[in-house]
Amino acid sequence: MPVAWFTSDPQALADGATILRILSWNFFGMGIVFACSGMFQAMGNTLPALASSMTRLLAFVLPALWLHQRPGFQLADVWHLSVASVFLQAVVSLALVRGQMGTRLGGMAAASTA
Repeated sequence: MPVAWFTSDPQALADGATILRILSWNFFGMGIVFACSGMFQAMGNTLPALASSMTRLLAFVLPALWLHQRPGFQLADVWHLSVASVFLQAVVSLALVRGQMGTRLGGMAAASTA
Protein backbone atom coordinates (compact mmCIF):
# COMPACT_ATOMS: atom_id res chain seq x y z
CA MET A 1 0.00 0.00 0.00
CA PRO A 2 1.38 3.45 -0.89
CA VAL A 3 0.78 4.80 2.62
CA ALA A 4 3.37 2.34 3.95
CA TRP A 5 6.05 4.23 1.99
CA PHE A 6 5.62 7.13 4.40
CA THR A 7 4.70 5.60 7.77
CA SER A 8 4.47 2.35 9.66
CA ASP A 9 1.81 3.62 12.08
CA PRO A 10 -1.03 1.05 12.11
CA GLN A 11 -3.75 3.71 12.47
CA ALA A 12 -2.37 5.71 9.53
CA LEU A 13 -2.20 2.53 7.44
CA ALA A 14 -5.81 1.68 8.32
CA ASP A 15 -6.99 5.21 7.49
CA GLY A 16 -5.01 5.14 4.24
CA ALA A 17 -6.64 1.87 3.23
CA THR A 18 -10.07 3.29 4.02
CA ILE A 19 -9.57 6.46 2.01
CA LEU A 20 -8.20 4.53 -0.96
CA ARG A 21 -11.11 2.09 -0.83
CA ILE A 22 -13.67 4.91 -0.80
CA LEU A 23 -12.07 7.48 -3.09
CA SER A 24 -11.09 4.98 -5.77
CA TRP A 25 -14.74 5.12 -6.88
CA ASN A 26 -14.11 8.72 -7.93
CA PHE A 27 -12.04 7.48 -10.88
CA PHE A 28 -15.09 5.91 -12.53
CA GLY A 29 -17.18 9.07 -12.26
CA MET A 30 -14.31 11.33 -13.27
CA GLY A 31 -13.70 9.23 -16.38
CA ILE A 32 -17.26 9.97 -17.47
CA VAL A 33 -16.86 13.66 -16.61
CA PHE A 34 -13.59 13.95 -18.59
CA ALA A 35 -15.13 12.20 -21.61
CA CYS A 36 -18.13 14.54 -21.51
CA SER A 37 -15.87 17.58 -21.13
CA GLY A 38 -13.96 16.46 -24.22
CA MET A 39 -17.24 16.24 -26.13
CA PHE A 40 -18.15 19.76 -25.06
CA GLN A 41 -14.77 21.02 -26.26
CA ALA A 42 -15.20 19.19 -29.55
CA MET A 43 -18.60 20.85 -30.03
CA GLY A 44 -17.12 24.24 -29.19
CA ASN A 45 -19.30 24.85 -26.14
CA THR A 46 -17.55 24.56 -22.79
CA LEU A 47 -20.28 26.22 -20.71
CA PRO A 48 -22.02 22.90 -19.96
CA ALA A 49 -18.74 21.54 -18.55
CA LEU A 50 -18.54 24.60 -16.33
CA ALA A 51 -22.14 24.08 -15.23
CA SER A 52 -21.50 20.45 -14.28
CA SER A 53 -18.37 21.47 -12.36
CA MET A 54 -20.34 24.08 -10.45
CA THR A 55 -22.97 21.45 -9.68
CA ARG A 56 -20.29 19.24 -8.15
CA LEU A 57 -18.78 22.12 -6.20
CA LEU A 58 -22.11 23.08 -4.67
CA ALA A 59 -23.08 19.45 -4.05
CA PHE A 60 -19.83 18.94 -2.14
CA VAL A 61 -19.11 22.18 -0.30
CA LEU A 62 -22.54 22.97 1.11
CA PRO A 63 -23.22 19.48 2.53
CA ALA A 64 -19.62 19.26 3.82
CA LEU A 65 -20.09 22.49 5.77
CA TRP A 66 -23.31 21.09 7.20
CA LEU A 67 -21.82 17.65 7.95
CA HIS A 68 -18.83 18.90 9.88
CA GLN A 69 -21.13 20.59 12.42
CA ARG A 70 -23.11 17.42 13.12
CA PRO A 71 -22.36 15.26 16.15
CA GLY A 72 -20.54 12.06 15.27
CA PHE A 73 -18.90 13.62 12.21
CA GLN A 74 -16.09 11.51 10.75
CA LEU A 75 -13.66 12.27 7.96
CA ALA A 76 -14.96 9.27 6.01
CA ASP A 77 -18.26 11.18 5.68
CA VAL A 78 -16.46 13.78 3.56
CA TRP A 79 -14.90 11.06 1.41
CA HIS A 80 -18.30 9.48 0.79
CA LEU A 81 -19.70 12.91 -0.03
CA SER A 82 -16.90 13.41 -2.54
CA VAL A 83 -17.83 10.18 -4.33
CA ALA A 84 -21.51 11.15 -4.36
CA SER A 85 -20.75 14.61 -5.76
CA VAL A 86 -18.56 13.15 -8.54
CA PHE A 87 -21.32 10.75 -9.54
CA LEU A 88 -23.82 13.62 -9.53
CA GLN A 89 -21.49 15.59 -11.79
CA ALA A 90 -21.20 12.58 -14.10
CA VAL A 91 -24.99 12.29 -14.37
CA VAL A 92 -25.34 16.04 -15.01
CA SER A 93 -22.54 15.92 -17.61
CA LEU A 94 -24.16 12.97 -19.40
CA ALA A 95 -27.51 14.73 -19.47
CA LEU A 96 -25.92 17.92 -20.82
CA VAL A 97 -23.97 16.00 -23.49
CA ARG A 98 -27.14 14.22 -24.54
CA GLY A 99 -28.95 17.55 -24.81
CA GLN A 100 -26.12 19.19 -26.75
CA MET A 101 -25.81 16.22 -29.10
CA GLY A 102 -29.55 16.27 -29.70
CA THR A 103 -29.46 19.99 -30.45
CA ARG A 104 -26.42 19.81 -32.72
CA LEU A 105 -27.15 16.52 -34.45
CA GLY A 106 -30.88 17.21 -34.66
CA GLY A 107 -30.11 20.18 -36.88
CA MET A 108 -27.80 18.05 -39.02
CA ALA A 109 -30.44 15.35 -39.46
CA ALA A 110 -33.02 17.93 -40.53
CA ALA A 111 -30.57 19.49 -43.01
CA SER A 112 -29.68 16.11 -44.56
CA THR A 113 -33.32 15.17 -45.16
CA ALA A 114 -34.15 18.47 -46.85
